[in-house]
Amino acid sequence: MVGEGAGPAARLFRYDRRIAINAARATFSGWHDRLIAATMLLFALAAARSWLLDRAWPIAAWTAFGAGVSMGLTAGRLIAVRLAFHTFDGPLAADALCPELRRRYLIAWYGIGLTLLAIFTVIARPSLLITILPGYLIGAVVGHVTGSLSIAAFGAGKAGFGRMLRSWIQRPGAGIFAAAILLLSLAFAAQYLRGNALVVVAGIETALSGLALTIVDDSSVRFQTIAGRGAWRIIGRQARGAMLFVCTAAPVCAFAFGPALAAVVAATSIGALLLMVLQTLAYRIHGKGFADFIVSILTGLLILTAFSMPIILPFVGIAILWQLQRRSAARTWLLA
Repeated sequence: MVGEGAGPAARLFRYDRRIAINAARATFSGWHDRLIAATMLLFALAAARSWLLDRAWPIAAWTAFGAGVSMGLTAGRLIAVRLAFHTFDGPLAADALCPELRRRYLIAWYGIGLTLLAIFTVIARPSLLITILPGYLIGAVVGHVTGSLSIAAFGAGKAGFGRMLRSWIQRPGAGIFAAAILLLSLAFAAQYLRGNALVVVAGIETALSGLALTIVDDSSVRFQTIAGRGAWRIIGRQARGAMLFVCTAAPVCAFAFGPALAAVVAATSIGALLLMVLQTLAYRIHGKGFADFIVSILTGLLILTAFSMPIILPFVGIAILWQLQRRSAARTWLLA
């Protein structure tokens, strides 16, 4: 039984807390896993503190606000998905359907997130608490509302359309099509924009195209893993469209618009591909919610490293990929 001595208000929270603890123990089962995780956490704190203290207050404040909104959005959507599971499929559906118990469940998890974020901010730069905490609360509300609406409003129809869309964008033709749209739009924008403005437009369009071409279906990844497909075989199949996109767009941009713009297109595309690799490896190890949480932390660590100490970024990236690949390799053919 889940928390036999717990009252109704605590059952939902204790149930998910136990799942989170067990998942963390399984993820960091060995001493070397815990050592790597502790090292990465300390490095992330040091990198964030170094970068934020070196920036002027307005830049640091807006960065903290944006980070808070991003973390709140992630937390809000994860909690909304988890509540939907409890409501429709979980063993504590009666508790999840009670408004008062749902409210206490939300307060408990959002309170934990707020506390951890406050501790991190105090270590990095305490004065940023006045911007990052409101950002977190705003993001949490928006994330929870949008997450709940998407679950309630679309359901299975959206899932079917999503699978069709993901199947299409993984085809090689999708990458060529996206590259053609990018090049045509840049040719049009070049008549009105010059220099950095055109580079910014190229970066935004490439980011949108890259993220669309690298969408990962967690259920498909887990099925292929159970069926015996290795991680890099799955990644190679999913990356076809994005690889053709960058191999087509970057050389043409270098010829037509200059090397600076081409470098932005290539770097942004590589970043989207790296995010896809992290998601694929994480989905082989964990369920979607916990995997997305892990990927968001690792992505933040890589971004902090890129801003604060770019010279060691390749080493940090290799260490993260090696650790995820080592753990995901053990999941091949594994049914449970």
